[in-house]
Amino acid sequence: MSKEHKAQALRIKCIDWRFAEVIESDSQARGLNGRSDDISWPGASYDFDNVSEAAALSIELHDPDQAYIYEHEDCGAYGEDNSINVHRENAYKLKTFLQEKKPSMKVTTLIATFDGIKEL
Repeated sequence: MSKEHKAQALRIKCIDWRFAEVIESDSQARGLNGRSDDISWPGASYDFDNVSEAAALSIELHDPDQAYIYEHEDCGAYGEDNSINVHRENAYKLKTFLQEKKPSMKVTTLIATFDGIKEL
């Protein structure tokens, strides 16, 4: 893998367009500037099997040193159980998987709200 092909980070986020702008702004503020692999999946970490498989491939192919898991409030993929605690539980499960896959990876769990981005 060439140095130019290495991703700075892996971003995992939901497909919901309502939060795209705030997530992009947050990513730019963190200095990512388009140098990240992106996984957009309904519910972000909700579908652990599919998202973890895609994340493992990102780590294998592009070796990112950081990961950002962006959950969001009012997520339709979660249905009735859309509490912050359920989002946190799923995001932490994915975080644990990522850190087991690449122990040196720094993983940040976040939630996008209608008022901005908050740490989970």
